[in-house]
This record gives sequence, structure tokens and C-alpha cells, in this order.
Amino acid sequence: MKKYLLILCFFVLFSCKKEQGCTDQIAINFNSTAEEDDGSCNYSVTGGYWITQSNTQLGSITTSVAGMIVSDSTFNYTETNPDSLSPYKLEFLENNTYTESDNSNNIVDSGTWSLEGNQLTLNPGDTIATLTVESIDRDNVVISTNLNETSTFMGITITYDVTLTINSIRQF
Repeated sequence: MKKYLLILCFFVLFSCKKEQGCTDQIAINFNSTAEEDDGSCNYSVTGGYWITQSNTQLGSITTSVAGMIVSDSTFNYTETNPDSLSPYKLEFLENNTYTESDNSNNIVDSGTWSLEGNQLTLNPGDTIATLTVESIDRDNVVISTNLNETSTFMGITITYDVTLTINSIRQF
């Protein structure tokens, strides 16, 4: 009898273990049978709206005339004023389309998007922008892009190299 009681206790003890997994329904690896979240959730840019909280621009501008540098400056600027943030609101849909809206909810741009690894490509139809998803979780995303350009006008060459980082929160 003790032997059966011990076997019964053994089965009860090990059969009560909760299945672990991702329990967040917006995660791309949501596990509907998981009873306990194990912290393994992975997220995509789809689901809700991304509201920009800040844009940080870090870079340099060099001006030269006939090959001689006349100005060389660096900057590190962060914008947090909602009236000045662009993009203010982004929505990525499952059908690989996106919309960009200003802070009055007017659509200012739209197009298609794709995500491969951490490379997010936006195609509004007239140009293609490639951004890097630095980090993403349920509520936050950090996206960056590098802007490099050299232009010459009337013998003056201006070169700029800027990294733009966009910090956004997700709203549902």
C-alpha cells in the first residue's frame, strides 16, 4: 500500500507542472497552451501604433572649399517636443503596408514595408529607406538609420554624416 501511495504522490507532483512559454497574445511566438510566461516572447513591429517619444541626431558636418576644410563640426541633438517629432505615429499592418501620421492624425506618408532580421525597409513609392531595428519589446522600439551625403554647389562641398535614432512606444 505504501508503494502505491508513493507512486501516486510521484505522479501528482510531476503532473502539476505548468507549461511554460510566451503568454503574450501580440508576440510572434505566442503559445496558447502556456500557463506560465517564461520571458521568451519575441515581438514584431505589427500590432498597435508606434508613437515617437524622441529623435536623436548624432553626426558631423564638414564644409570645404577647393579641398580645404573651412568648417568641421559635430552635434548631438535630441528632440522630444511632439510638434517637432517626425515620424510622430507609425502603424505597420500584417499585409506589409504602413502609414505615417502627424500629431493631428493626418496621414503624411504610406507605403509598403518588409523586415528581414533587424533591417526594416520602408517603400513609400518614391524612395526606399532602410532602417535598423536596434531593439523591440512589447511596449518599446528603437529604430536607427544613417544619412550620409556629399553635395557641391559653387565650389563649396558640404559633407554630412548623421545617425538618426527614433525611440517609440506602442499604443493599442
